[in-house]
Amino acid sequence: MPRDLIKVMGKTRLKRSLDTHSHAEAAKRKHAVVAEFLQMIEAARVGRVSHTATEGASVSASTKQDLTSLALDLRSVLQSHDEGTEQHELEKEGIYQVAEQIRGAEIDYDAGTDSPVFDPHKEAKAGDFLRIALGMETPLNEPLELFHSQVKWNARTKSDSTRAMKALENWCHDHRVSFTVEAITRKRAGRFIGDLASSTERPLTNRTINKYLSCLSKYWKWLEVRGYIEEGTSPWSGQSLPKEEPKEDEKERPFTETEISTLLTGEPNQPYLKAVMLIGALTGARIDAIISLKRKDITDDGNIRFKAQKREKASRLVPIHPDLVETLKALTNGKEPDDDLFPECPPVPGGKAQERSMPAVKAFGYYREKRGVSEKVEGKRRGLVNFHSFRRWFITKAYQANQPEIVVQIVVGQKPQSVAAKVYLGGLTQEQLRACVEAVKLPN
Repeated sequence: MPRDLIKVMGKTRLKRSLDTHSHAEAAKRKHAVVAEFLQMIEAARVGRVSHTATEGASVSASTKQDLTSLALDLRSVLQSHDEGTEQHELEKEGIYQVAEQIRGAEIDYDAGTDSPVFDPHKEAKAGDFLRIALGMETPLNEPLELFHSQVKWNARTKSDSTRAMKALENWCHDHRVSFTVEAITRKRAGRFIGDLASSTERPLTNRTINKYLSCLSKYWKWLEVRGYIEEGTSPWSGQSLPKEEPKEDEKERPFTETEISTLLTGEPNQPYLKAVMLIGALTGARIDAIISLKRKDITDDGNIRFKAQKREKASRLVPIHPDLVETLKALTNGKEPDDDLFPECPPVPGGKAQERSMPAVKAFGYYREKRGVSEKVEGKRRGLVNFHSFRRWFITKAYQANQPEIVVQIVVGQKPQSVAAKVYLGGLTQEQLRACVEAVKLPN
């Protein structure tokens, strides 16, 4: 690249693969490419070179993913210029030139149609590239990684999002529908939902389907904000299945007093489980919040600080129950502020679609079954009792001890439902919270 054009072109050299292993064939092909590069350099000298032409100079038979990324980048450049302006036309012309490079040289000539014949595989690639770069099609998979990097979801929700997209991709393949944003109309979205709900090959609950729809809806909203689609055109708006209410004998329930005694007096294979169960029973905390506790979360003024879970916006303090004092003293003994209370369940590597508490959940399930604490429903994967039954038991006992509803909700991290509490409540006193916690008594 001439020195005086390096800044204009943004490159120190132009290069392109000739897509051949044959030296003789390469020698034939190089002259056309060199001529094209010289033409581009001359255009740059008179200010007629486009960003598109420069970026596409090295394109040849690249992979589909590389071409899709390039097409989306060039579309963004094209859309940054007002339609009808000279620069817009220049970038558009550059896109067509890149498409021609992808298509490659003609391989034959059809005398019957008086037209050149190109490699069908390369020609198809060029067509896909052109439709994406000109904004006629937007592949659904390509922006997904960028979406996941920007959205504030945990690894499990991102995994749900990926599964939802895979389910949609499979449906599009089965129904010969292009897997692009533009092809997913409201009617097709409705058919996709109906087919998921009626599938017998891999039946999904309404709850799982609605979870998928929520992920897809948020993805389309992001596409709208980023300018990939027009505002208000999401096909998922208002699309959901009715919530399935469990039958009376299928509702998950709290542990009974006998079950609490059975679990807390046994000896699990993993000794740390005993402390996890006791904290769950005497705080109503979720298992992941318990497993994530550090030494510094046990405060000097007699509280446990639990990290925010579900829809909670901040961590919360829960007074330490008298029956927890010795357990917490043993857990914190000799530990530094940032040490984990439960190192048996180390943090999960970033991006892995599981919660830190998963080993504890599995160990508790095995221990619970071993102790005979189980109630299963035919045809249901989950039983009616699980670790969350400690939380249900704590809430039940607090209400039975005549504790105010709003105090119980604040202690266990539930959002108060009344307008007065949601809008005007400034907080509760430590005395109110401590009275609630201490009102819950373990079975004798």
